[in-house]
Amino acid sequence: MSKRLFDNTKLAFELKSNNSLRKSLFLFNIIKYPLIVKLSSFLMRLFLKLKLPVTPIIKSLLFDQFCVGLNEKESMMTVKKLSKFNLKSILHYHVEGYESEKSFDDCLANTIKTIKSAAKTNNVPFTVFKPTGLGSLKLFHKIAQGSILNENEKSQLERIEKRFDSCFQICQKYCVKILIDSEESWIQPGVDLLVEKYMIKYNKDEALIYNTAQMYLKNKIKYLDHLLRLSKKKSFVPGVKIVRGAYMEKERLRAKKLGYEDPICKNKTETDDNFNNALRFLVKNLKSFNFMVGSHNEKSSYLLMELMKRNKIKTSNKHIWFAQLYGMSDQISFNIASLGYNVCKLLPYGPVEEVIPYLIRRAEENSSVRGQSSRELDLIKKEFNRRRINS
Repeated sequence: MSKRLFDNTKLAFELKSNNSLRKSLFLFNIIKYPLIVKLSSFLMRLFLKLKLPVTPIIKSLLFDQFCVGLNEKESMMTVKKLSKFNLKSILHYHVEGYESEKSFDDCLANTIKTIKSAAKTNNVPFTVFKPTGLGSLKLFHKIAQGSILNENEKSQLERIEKRFDSCFQICQKYCVKILIDSEESWIQPGVDLLVEKYMIKYNKDEALIYNTAQMYLKNKIKYLDHLLRLSKKKSFVPGVKIVRGAYMEKERLRAKKLGYEDPICKNKTETDDNFNNALRFLVKNLKSFNFMVGSHNEKSSYLLMELMKRNKIKTSNKHIWFAQLYGMSDQISFNIASLGYNVCKLLPYGPVEEVIPYLIRRAEENSSVRGQSSRELDLIKKEFNRRRINS
């Protein structure tokens, strides 16, 4: 496997106009500075709370980089463009963290609409939802703690279970797989219990439902092993998406404030080792797992390709997927897809105001992950130079 595969910027930025690349260049130049990102995130939240007219600025700068549209119809235009490069899509109506029954029901309706839209094309094999879009964060936390629920909370849980089950029934009916997004570590065990219940029900012959494991958490290899043992006991196929993680600063601050052991790996090297060990574990147990690797890390992408080659696993094996977020790491997505691997782009969409928590996380992730913004910048500059020479 050539170690220069991801230097092919011509293919990586095939869909980007010069103007679009300039906007990306400007954005990544800003978000490489953590202090600017922190201040901007604070001001964004404040201005929105004060109902100041900042939505057009957010849409032009962040939204257009990391989201594909305000609605499902706009999103499908991007799906069609990506399909020409052997890239599949994951549609995601992205809302989270609400605490009203009406908002949960609205999110359910939009998620079901997305599933039905995905079923109309072979280019959207997956959809996704975030648990806190369908149920109370506070309730998931109580479940995670093993707390006894009162009657009102039991009623809330029944409604959450009905929403989850409705999504999975529709997915089964329309043959569309679904990813369950991750939450913070103190909430996630409550989500895991619910997701495992439905994996046992729906993942009989292959994975319909994929849970997410954030590998910057120290205990996640143990969780994968738990899923392996549970699947053998209950006769189902666990679906797993592994990612590095998205809540590092919040996790560390909470652990320090409440005086418990930091659940996050101590540094990037330890996180990378944890992630790569998860890759080895999943490939070794491919007969038991279906999995997706959500990574912007070039070394981990090379590792998975090498593991597949070493174990004589076809590039097109339907049980292994690569995935990257829209607006990031196109050098990985487009180049791997060109070799025949299964690759998806996650395409978030929704009203600008409702996807702001997601947009802030994307900015913070690019700012906090060492080298992420610099790599994006280097590739964009390289492509500008290539276009200039060839013009």
